[in-house]
Amino acid sequence: MKTKTILVTLTLLSTLSAVSAQERLSREETLKYAYAVSLDLKQLMGTPIPTDVDVKQSVALRDGEFGGMVMPEAKLAAEQIANAKGEVVPVGQLWLYNLAPMREGNAVDTDRLRLATVSSEGNEVKLPQCALGVRRNSSGALELAVFGKSKEPLVSVPLKTLEDKPAKPGIEVEAERDSNSGRITLTLVGKYKATIEVTQLSL
Repeated sequence: MKTKTILVTLTLLSTLSAVSAQERLSREETLKYAYAVSLDLKQLMGTPIPTDVDVKQSVALRDGEFGGMVMPEAKLAAEQIANAKGEVVPVGQLWLYNLAPMREGNAVDTDRLRLATVSSEGNEVKLPQCALGVRRNSSGALELAVFGKSKEPLVSVPLKTLEDKPAKPGIEVEAERDSNSGRITLTLVGKYKATIEVTQLSL
């Protein structure tokens, strides 16, 4: 995928440094990155589960060499999540910079990641592009599924309901880091929360 210079480093994205050091990007800067990613529609929409993200509601955080950006599904609503059954309900995309999701304490295999290649001024950087979906597991509990290049999730994590919380548009993101790993916490439409463990990407 070829984009403009603003994606040369893609520090657009949700950071995994100490919480106190996180920098949430301004709406203006976030939208520049989100629109740049969306220039290649084939790649943006080529996820293994069908996604239709709303770039205007993107949220990005960064810190140093790590980053991440979440792009929620267009018209995402609490009712869609509450009514989820066995089939996956798409809720958005998570783009990572220098990070990869973890499963059972280890980074998922690189060959399972959907890697977007960004080229600018002779330089290239590979970025994991993760589709996000909600479904109910065999026990009937909600979970957030994180997809790479196939329809089999890289990882599935519990999706907790936030009781007595009002619904709000989009997805909020927070992050924190330990020594060699970190956690990205996503709050969907103000009413559901899930945490994904990540570590440094090794290519």
